[in-house]
Amino acid sequence: MRPGGWLLLLCAYLGVWRPMTLASEVSATLGSLGMRGPAGVAELSAHAAVTAFAVAAGWGLWVGNPKAPGFAEVALVACALASVQSLYWTHLPSDTMPGDRLPLAIVAIAHAAGWMSYLRKSRRVRSLFVSGEAEATSWLSSTRPPSP
Repeated sequence: MRPGGWLLLLCAYLGVWRPMTLASEVSATLGSLGMRGPAGVAELSAHAAVTAFAVAAGWGLWVGNPKAPGFAEVALVACALASVQSLYWTHLPSDTMPGDRLPLAIVAIAHAAGWMSYLRKSRRVRSLFVSGEAEATSWLSSTRPPSP
């Protein structure tokens, strides 16, 4: 069974929104990356790694991997940390006004905390990903050999 509702929205955030954010960051930075030096390259590389981690977590939720909710929680924390880092300590271009940094950081942290709360408390997540039930409800279970 594939995810639906809020879980589908979380898959879209991790698997579509985060890569689009990285793409816009890369396109805004690429022309001036030489001027920003190794720190800019390192920051962009770190954001790419966080995005790859988020896509993997979104894919894990999509295919019904039983460990995906925990993996998604770690990815959400990494995304929130990358967002806060890009607000306060960045070598890349930013359009954020100094007075907006704290409210945006709070929103990024609250966003991750809200999704983490959903992953821990949702009946849909429990029904799809609890180890015994996940094998029976995963849409990939028909292609797996039966477990002994």
